[in-house]
Amino acid sequence: MNNYNFDALKFAVEGISGGANTVIMDNVDLPSFMVPVYKRTNSQLFTGGSEHTHPAFIVDEAEYSVFYFSQFINCVVDGRAYSWPLVDPAASLNYDTAHNYCNKKGAGWHLGSIPEWAVINHLIRKSGFEPHGNTNFGKAYQHDHETGAITYSYTEEGVKKNGRTATGSGPATWRHDGTFAGIADWVGDVWKWMSGMRIVNGEIQVFVGNLAAKQTAHGNSSTFWKAILPNGSLVAPGTAGTLKYTKAMKIGTSTGEVGTNSMSNFGNVVAETGVTIPELLYALNLAPVPADKDKYKGGFWINNDGERLPFVGASWSNTSRAGSSALNLNYPRSHVHPLIGFFSAFMEL
Repeated sequence: MNNYNFDALKFAVEGISGGANTVIMDNVDLPSFMVPVYKRTNSQLFTGGSEHTHPAFIVDEAEYSVFYFSQFINCVVDGRAYSWPLVDPAASLNYDTAHNYCNKKGAGWHLGSIPEWAVINHLIRKSGFEPHGNTNFGKAYQHDHETGAITYSYTEEGVKKNGRTATGSGPATWRHDGTFAGIADWVGDVWKWMSGMRIVNGEIQVFVGNLAAKQTAHGNSSTFWKAILPNGSLVAPGTAGTLKYTKAMKIGTSTGEVGTNSMSNFGNVVAETGVTIPELLYALNLAPVPADKDKYKGGFWINNDGERLPFVGASWSNTSRAGSSALNLNYPRSHVHPLIGFFSAFMEL
């Protein structure tokens, strides 16, 4: 796409949306439709937050004014990820494959990160609007008049069921902010892989700030993974006293009994007696802020046996368990399923 066509497309998108959307080109000059998210402090995002800048806007200790998040669940063209409307979301791909599709687009492009997801979720709770989505086999749970264009169906026990819907084909209530300028399918359609966070035997591990935006090594043995102490300090994984998700769906400092397929409502997650939850976990939407716990919508799944990577937001089949804070830590990075896709994001580093 030549510069004139790109400039015209960018001008049109920004003009029509009032600046709520923009277009960013990748290293092969193909566009993605993106939503700019501007720098906030923790105090602007959640009750009791400090005046520190939220981690999503910090990379290598430098602060950035904005990150750009995909407006649409991504499709894949020639091995690169794209945020395009009205297409079948890419699915049936594992964590590392999703990473590679994003990184291949060039510097600054990356698999959407947990810090970025957290900022957007905090803004959703601040707004008081909880997005709907394709959470009940092609339609919205409890709002079954809301539907999208079916792009994938399947047969289960002899019954044909609807699955994925085309990106952005649902109503405005399927956008993160309830407007057509918002991020489509934030809730439902497919689960979305997220970077910059994992659990290992229940231990909560993250990258520093939004280091995921720098395409930092994210493999199982990467030295960039850090565990978290109750005082919020980041330390080497395996350090004594680090924070962990337990089989009882609490935040503690010992793994305790290994559990598989444990599920709770995310808003019900609390600390074990005597354990302090640091501000960092609230900032990253990895623990519900107590004063706002009823505003966290969606389920929480964990398996604290080995390495588990996050996908978020629920899928077409999660019905009452879907929601903006739905967080699944049940599966390894190798997991593949038709109901798991991803968002890309961009920072100009």
